[in-house]
Amino acid sequence: MVSELVPTGGSSLGPAGAASAGHTCTSWRRRNHRSRRARAVREAVAGPSDLIESFGDEPVVFRGLCASWPACRWKTRDICAAMPQVRVSRSKSGNFPRDGAHECPSDMMPTASFFEQLGKSPPFLYCHGNVLPDKLQDDVPIPALLRGCDVARRSLWISTSGSCSPFHYDLPNVLLCQVSGRKSVRLYSPAVHDEMAPSATTFPALSAQERIATSPPKKQDDPKALYVELRKGDALFMPPGWWHDIVSHSEEDRSEAGDWSSDTWPCVSIGLNWPAVGDAIRLLAAWKTHTRYRILTQGDVLIRHYGPERAREMTQQVPGWNLPVF
Repeated sequence: MVSELVPTGGSSLGPAGAASAGHTCTSWRRRNHRSRRARAVREAVAGPSDLIESFGDEPVVFRGLCASWPACRWKTRDICAAMPQVRVSRSKSGNFPRDGAHECPSDMMPTASFFEQLGKSPPFLYCHGNVLPDKLQDDVPIPALLRGCDVARRSLWISTSGSCSPFHYDLPNVLLCQVSGRKSVRLYSPAVHDEMAPSATTFPALSAQERIATSPPKKQDDPKALYVELRKGDALFMPPGWWHDIVSHSEEDRSEAGDWSSDTWPCVSIGLNWPAVGDAIRLLAAWKTHTRYRILTQGDVLIRHYGPERAREMTQQVPGWNLPVF
């Protein structure tokens, strides 16, 4: 039932900063080095007995956390054997999942063909959040600091230099693990939600497209931003609601690149998400006083999952269906 998926209740924190607009990932690609005014994401070392909850509710980078994973030694043939077909998005600009005003087209293609074409752009190609195949699961062991967490999804991201995911936020916790190449990541607190002006009508938004910023920050050296560059073996923890944009970089050092058969060594990441979306929504309750957007209701969730007609039938059976989720 939805009342179990999206419980009510929560708390609140303080106000957001000033608005800015008109930025795309293109200018960020040109300046992928760290700005002198940007703050570095806090680095931490996870001990054998540490749990992710002990590191607070802000982004943290764990250097070398996944360096021993078999995934860090993947070759092209390993992925092709485990996943003969892959869903690929295409973008002339390199921005994903939207290319200008339009959503990036995507389709299935042989994984071997994907690697052959990767880097021969435009268009840019991106294996954009595919579910990690069962045959590769053992190569991506859940880190000890996530024990007790209900990891709901392990996703695979494969791109090449210049590919960019513009500012957006996710509903669950994310541990972004780099297994090949590099990624530059900028982050902003959920407190700037309204400044980012997502196209959604509710907070939070269930649709990924509605969680993309339409008015992202212009400043490359904004002191409110956090910055980190992930290298092979590193992992970045991003709590729910944190805005982030990501630029991919193929590995330049041949000794670090591994044995990839494509002309350009790819940027490969694994995303670990927890908890499931229905349970993750409650984690955003602390930020509800930062927004003027309408708070998501139980009815919105029903409509999203079942459609308006079926939702109307179900609302008679669900107490509090029209109440805010927190």
